[in-house]
Amino acid sequence: MSRVLKYPVVNTDITFNELPDKMAYALELGACKQHCVGCHSPELQEEDVSLTPLLDILEEAQDAIDAGANAIVVMGGTNNKHITDESLIALLRDLAFIAPTGLYSGSDDEEHDKMIAVEGNCTWLKTGPYVEALGGLESPRTNQRFYYISQSYRLDKNDNVVFVQPCFLDETHKFWKRVKNVT
Repeated sequence: MSRVLKYPVVNTDITFNELPDKMAYALELGACKQHCVGCHSPELQEEDVSLTPLLDILEEAQDAIDAGANAIVVMGGTNNKHITDESLIALLRDLAFIAPTGLYSGSDDEEHDKMIAVEGNCTWLKTGPYVEALGGLESPRTNQRFYYISQSYRLDKNDNVVFVQPCFLDETHKFWKRVKNVT
């Protein structure tokens, strides 16, 4: 009997703010261990979160896409009590079959976040903890980065598919409003 994957889903919503030019189905995962000062979603830090089976998450995501959303964003997962790297990658891969998927991570380990995003077939990655003095993605001073991930493949001389190193295009600037003073 295989183990049923479950995730600490706190909230789902449709958002126009998390992925540039996308109407995204947002999935917020709880039991966050990061505890950033000034966190915009402190409810995601609560420990007692009911766990939702993977199949229920996938069904809800498909319903959101069928209703008009054109992307999915998973908020959290890289620093959560109930989630392993393997279970997060499984969730991201399954969601990426439904629609282009992004991962929002508050982790300070960008290389680890990049590995999770690539293994999970993500199209976007937001990485970096929230630092109140620097602001979030909308601030030109932010330490956080938002990447578009370009993954490509080619055929080798034997017509085998070969993965080519992904390219992380920094698109953080897409969140900035016109700012006159950036000092």
